[in-house]
Amino acid sequence: MASHNHLDDDDDFGGDFSGNHNSRRPGIKRSYGDIEDDEDDIFGPQKGNTKVEETAMILSLRESLDNCKSTLATCQTELEVAKSDIQKWHFAFENESFIPTGASPEPKLVISYLQTLRSSEESLKEQLEKAKKKEAAFIVTFAKREQEIAELKSAVRDLKSQLKPPSMQARRLLLDPAIHEEFTRLKVCS
Repeated sequence: MASHNHLDDDDDFGGDFSGNHNSRRPGIKRSYGDIEDDEDDIFGPQKGNTKVEETAMILSLRESLDNCKSTLATCQTELEVAKSDIQKWHFAFENESFIPTGASPEPKLVISYLQTLRSSEESLKEQLEKAKKKEAAFIVTFAKREQEIAELKSAVRDLKSQLKPPSMQARRLLLDPAIHEEFTRLKVCS
């Protein structure tokens, strides 16, 4: 039996401390509270790596959280701007004549009105194109008429110049005694 006790002294499986294991009751397992992890942990370096990994993960999560907060703030700002724009559009259409009094400007109503405006705009553009073509035709006709008038004026001038003798020729005729006598007789008769 003495050798058996000697084996118990060398055996450290019975408890946390070597030596007398009589205080231990056979068949009872020791609790986890009896183990001191920090002193007897043979995987110590891995635990250090785990802490580094945990710290890195925490920092990564904090950075991700900051990014999410920043994105959320940006989205909230954009939302406020969009709400403001919607409110501006709402107020812009609120007092328009195409919206019945007391009714709110519903999107369908506004879209319908805009489509009506677009079709009337297209119709007006077509009318404008037709008017431009007519104007161009009238301008051409007017230019032709002005040219005809200028040609007719030139022809009238030519005819007048042919009907009127030149002033030098008229003086010669008046100085001719026979013509002078005839003019005098015509004056007396009239």
